[in-house]
Amino acid sequence: MTSLPSNYLPSPEDVTFYREHGWFVCPKVLPDDVVEEALYEVERYYSGERDRRLPISGGFLDWRPGDGPGLRLNDYVSLQSDGLRAFVLQPVIGAIASTLCGDQVMRLFHDQLINKPPAAEGGIGVVGWHTDKAYWETCTSSDLLTAWIPLQDTDEAMGPIAIVDGSHRWPQTDHLRTFRETDLDAMQGRFAPDGAPLKIVPLPMQRGQLSFHHCRAIHGSRPNLSGRNRISLTIHIQDGANRYKPRDADTKPHINEMLCRPQANGMPDYTDPDICPVLTSSRVFGHTT
Repeated sequence: MTSLPSNYLPSPEDVTFYREHGWFVCPKVLPDDVVEEALYEVERYYSGERDRRLPISGGFLDWRPGDGPGLRLNDYVSLQSDGLRAFVLQPVIGAIASTLCGDQVMRLFHDQLINKPPAAEGGIGVVGWHTDKAYWETCTSSDLLTAWIPLQDTDEAMGPIAIVDGSHRWPQTDHLRTFRETDLDAMQGRFAPDGAPLKIVPLPMQRGQLSFHHCRAIHGSRPNLSGRNRISLTIHIQDGANRYKPRDADTKPHINEMLCRPQANGMPDYTDPDICPVLTSSRVFGHTT
């Protein structure tokens, strides 16, 4: 995967838009050959091929054939597939994240392979309105962000990611651990501050585009009604200041606690280069890493 674009970074106006709205969609920056290679690696992964195994055997999302209909969610695929790791670590992704976040050092937090099969009706394939920050209670930073990368042209019929515009600036949304809730319309009345009207923005994209959203932006997606699988990679990215925050009795653990090396004080090290490698690249983009 060497045919990567190196001439695109968000403009100052793009950064202002991201900070005001909580999301940003890039033009096509991933070449077709890179996306085709990623799809090939996805098929290898689904067929059971692994270049390495995780040091833990459970506790994370790990869809397998035979698990039934609905979303197919697989965590940490970049730690198990060399090809998908190469895709996730492309310098262009880290450089765009760095520009939007305003931090020169951006690290991987974790990644997910998501396959949304077609569904004619009901809640199959729905992703409930939620915030990523709600699942990252052991992070000191509130500036993490997520790249969502569809691996095919994705129109509204396929159920692309949708963002509640500006919701990253709302108070009291860090409790929305509601990924699995399927009644999106019923949920909407529960989180708008003071009954404010919602602006929900679906993000259809062409193959080779990617979107970014702030960790406090409320987002979800509707079913895939297209008749084709909607395959995407989600890359969760931490800024350089993020560190592990010790849990109290009510805080949910994160799988990174079990994967990352321990610090001298015994706490998980969220800068572990094997699990959370640096994504920015001084060689390609002139960023300091």
